[in-house]
Amino acid sequence: MRTIKIYCKECEIELTSELTEILERDLCWEDNKDIMPENNFSIVTHQQTNEKDLFVSIDDYNLKDHPEPGKFQGCCGSAPSNGWNKVCLNGHEVATEVSDCCTAHYIGFNLSKVIIKEKVDKNIFKELKL
Repeated sequence: MRTIKIYCKECEIELTSELTEILERDLCWEDNKDIMPENNFSIVTHQQTNEKDLFVSIDDYNLKDHPEPGKFQGCCGSAPSNGWNKVCLNGHEVATEVSDCCTAHYIGFNLSKVIIKEKVDKNIFKELKL
């Protein structure tokens, strides 16, 4: 399994600490539950489009809530339909938190907005292209 870190593509600030990969088949898609344990990630491929998403657990990353309150609409959490609602510490849109009661809970990083670096040795990370 891979270990990665995620960075903002625009300012290169580190967004996450080390995350360990879990397989897509091991994700929990039950409503109102965490999709995976903390400090993990999964690459999810949409069968219809073959597009990939990078999902992580909801945890304390180097992210802030989007300044527009309308990005967090949902009955008791954040629904995914309002676009990117998480920004890096410098204010660049990078991800969407999904935490409403009628969804599984996770953060989905937009692959066009982030750099993913894979751990190749003890403290050495190399950019990973998905």
